[in-house]
Amino acid sequence: MYRFFPLMLLWTLALAGCPGDDKDKGPGPSPWLDPLLVIGPSGGTAQPDGGAPVALTIQGQVTFDRLPVTASGLGSTPVVTTADFVLIEAVRHNSIHTVVATTATDASGNYILNLNVDHDFFVRVRASRGNGNEVDRVFHPRTSPALVHAVSGPILQRSGGNQNLNLHASFALPDNRAGAFAILDTIGRMRAAVATSFPALGELDVFWCTGATTPTGTDESGPNARPTIYLLGGTLANPADTDHDEYDETVIAHEWASFLQLTKSRDNNFGGPHAGEELIYTAAYSEGVVTAVGCAILDLRVYRDTIGYPGGTPAMQFEFDLESGLLPGSGAGYANEFRVSRVVWDMLDGAAGGPTDFDSDGVAITLADFLTSFAALATRNAPYEICWLASLWQQLIDDLFTSASTANAIMAAHGEVFPPGGGADPFPAELTVGGAAQSGSLDAYAGTAPNPILGPGANGVYRVTLASPASVQFLLTNTTGGYSPASHRLELTVHDLDRNILALHGGDAANKGFTLPLGAGTYLVRVQHRPNSGATSGSTQFSVSAQ
Repeated sequence: MYRFFPLMLLWTLALAGCPGDDKDKGPGPSPWLDPLLVIGPSGGTAQPDGGAPVALTIQGQVTFDRLPVTASGLGSTPVVTTADFVLIEAVRHNSIHTVVATTATDASGNYILNLNVDHDFFVRVRASRGNGNEVDRVFHPRTSPALVHAVSGPILQRSGGNQNLNLHASFALPDNRAGAFAILDTIGRMRAAVATSFPALGELDVFWCTGATTPTGTDESGPNARPTIYLLGGTLANPADTDHDEYDETVIAHEWASFLQLTKSRDNNFGGPHAGEELIYTAAYSEGVVTAVGCAILDLRVYRDTIGYPGGTPAMQFEFDLESGLLPGSGAGYANEFRVSRVVWDMLDGAAGGPTDFDSDGVAITLADFLTSFAALATRNAPYEICWLASLWQQLIDDLFTSASTANAIMAAHGEVFPPGGGADPFPAELTVGGAAQSGSLDAYAGTAPNPILGPGANGVYRVTLASPASVQFLLTNTTGGYSPASHRLELTVHDLDRNILALHGGDAANKGFTLPLGAGTYLVRVQHRPNSGATSGSTQFSVSAQ
């Protein structure tokens, strides 16, 4: 799983060229697809235009195939599901972008489309759901520009009068149009589940198609300047045996809950790949909490990420039981994303309307109460203003939804205590302006299963708190004997609590620094070990100060 942030936008640009070998008439070289193939009519011929307009009513039902996720992988027998509240369009027969009438399906996937035309037309359903600014859309990234997925019927002749037309999105390759509607259905149910707490979430874009190979992740500002989720679609060269995420609801739930966290809560994760390694507390919290929240919203206790497709060999890439599964990875409760998921699942299970509690863990917070505290983190002041699992516990305690003794009992099962550090907020360390420098040692490739980006061996993380505006000089001194950039290079970065990078000093020089005018508030200072090669990595000694 990945998380996307502004420094990682280069990854998102790869969406414009998902690998493929299609022979097409698109606006660029392969793998571009002709938009006509994606949103155009499925066949038929048109009569000449002209004559008196004809009032018509077209009605029908929209359905899609959902492939079930099983303990052994993706099932091959689809469940036909109605597409609720999706956008229906009547389109002029000779122009795929000339829409002459619209409506939406109802809660049972049925639609009635009234139009008055002097030309023939076709009807299509788009993978778009919602109204106003509360719209979810699933884009096909292999068109330029990216288009919202669609299933289209044949050209209908106005002389045919009122007609019935059912539209169905099939799971059949290579198009797999059902995948877009399965994604839309999943995120629509999640949006509805939190509507009381968050009636205005704003628009969300999802980029997916068969052949989309950009890593699955969430970007708080995608190519349309809106929050965006990217989902794998398997490779075109071997779609039957590669990683698809369109039917893996728990994978989608994790990313959708990341969207919720980025827009309604506070997230101080720096971003990067992770797979169970010990992480710095902010990263473990950020990735772990969204798995539990997403799965709890869908009431899916087992997180499953499948590989393969009907026609290939079904397999399970990753599986984790949030209630009682074996904990992969390393690190104690605050530093392990899967332990964070277990803890947050325990917070939510057993409450009215929530998942069933199978282990009698002693805490049951309703989703609405949990989301109240989750949102309050967005404006939380010290202590615990930098978000990690202890911050969530403290906010829930402050809001009277649980107690410190309950938090301590839950954390004890994961090798930790609450409050951590004897009652003070111990993470990150305080870097006092005008005070003594902090000394540290980093080695990105040391320890058990180290994470060279998000692991504690790769990061020195500090906080600076200002009571009033000030101009602050940050200095990083590399004190390693025999300094070599390939083994000992460090980077110095300052972030605000909204994940903005305020200053970055990289490069091969041993010592780094800059001066920043800062307002009153709390800031994150990151010293990161960035060797060019793990094979030549070594322990790096440094000191950092704020003056």
